[in-house]
Amino acid sequence: MRVCRTVVGVLALVASSAAQADRITSMSREDRCSYVAKLHVLGHHYHGKGTARADVKIHWHGDETPHEIDFVNDTLDAAYAESARQAQRGERDLPPEVIGDRAFEACMSEARS
Repeated sequence: MRVCRTVVGVLALVASSAAQADRITSMSREDRCSYVAKLHVLGHHYHGKGTARADVKIHWHGDETPHEIDFVNDTLDAAYAESARQAQRGERDLPPEVIGDRAFEACMSEARS
């Protein structure tokens, strides 16, 4: 019985520490840049619809680290800023593929530095 409680305790400890692992930091460069590209497409979509950045709902799971939350928010902020710059340059209706490709390539270039 004692061994069973110890195993349950260890499993609970492992599960809680795994839940606290920073998923952004542990992603490969390619996966992180793909995630950045997806967030940029999302940001451009909502900006193009006229949705204020503050009104974009993010559904958190509840186990995100502060770094993960900051990463998502900072990336969406950057996407909104880039979308505004593109609109000023007259590039309002860029296809999502172009937006995603640009964000991915910029991220990959930064990651190499």
